[in-house]
Amino acid sequence: MKVLVTGSASLPGVEVMRRLKARGIPCVGVDKPDFLLTDAPSVYRTVESCMPDTIVHCAGYFNADKAESLPEKCAALNGLGTLTVARAAVRVNAKLLYLSSPQVFSGAGEEPFAAADPTAPKNVFGMSKVQGEDAVRSLLTKYIIVRADWIFGEGKGDFLRPLMQAAQDRQVLRVARDQFGSPTYARDLAETICDLIEGSRFGIWHVRNEGFFSRAEFAEMVMKKAGIDCRILPVATADLPGSPRRPLNLRMTAELPAGFAPMPPVEDALDRFLENAQR
Repeated sequence: MKVLVTGSASLPGVEVMRRLKARGIPCVGVDKPDFLLTDAPSVYRTVESCMPDTIVHCAGYFNADKAESLPEKCAALNGLGTLTVARAAVRVNAKLLYLSSPQVFSGAGEEPFAAADPTAPKNVFGMSKVQGEDAVRSLLTKYIIVRADWIFGEGKGDFLRPLMQAAQDRQVLRVARDQFGSPTYARDLAETICDLIEGSRFGIWHVRNEGFFSRAEFAEMVMKKAGIDCRILPVATADLPGSPRRPLNLRMTAELPAGFAPMPPVEDALDRFLENAQR
């Protein structure tokens, strides 16, 4: 098997590359500025020159708040860009794993969303991810869609490091008490991605570490475990700037193929992240 990883310089792509190399699986990573999702001919050339058996598509636009003011850019990367990657996969008869998000759901209620639940995004980012999922499903039969969010780890695009940096500079940090999800360690996510592409279980899977937390609850756990002297002040999302349409409920059921072990608990993942970060 030969794997092409898009978005290989950011999370979780950088961790997917590490896990593939550790397993001895030939892999090639591509990222901007050399790989641009908006340049379809270049994408086709890149894929055809690599001739992968599998494409792990992690590249895209990921700032959900900024996407509200940049809808065309977000759709061009996550929607049309993913359509281009899917077409490229068809050209070389490669299976495709696409990294999506629980923001494809409405974010309403308190129950975890299942993989089979209907999508109903409420923000630009979620809509662009639905566009990407639709493109993959419409063109391919050998596809894997992985939904994950609140991804943290050692690399660009880390969900956790900006929080820790802000806490180092402030005595009090305001964090949403009404946004719920599952923080997911990029290393654990990458291991599961590698397991999925080495098999032949296609479809949509929900990949997350075990446990649900509000952003404020998770921030408090981080401060305690990292020994950062910063008080977390839980507030409503409506009282925070820059998050006008952020979904409040990003809880997902954990759905993996039969025989896959559950992902480790969030607390365990955070301990390993902090241990690695301090080395």
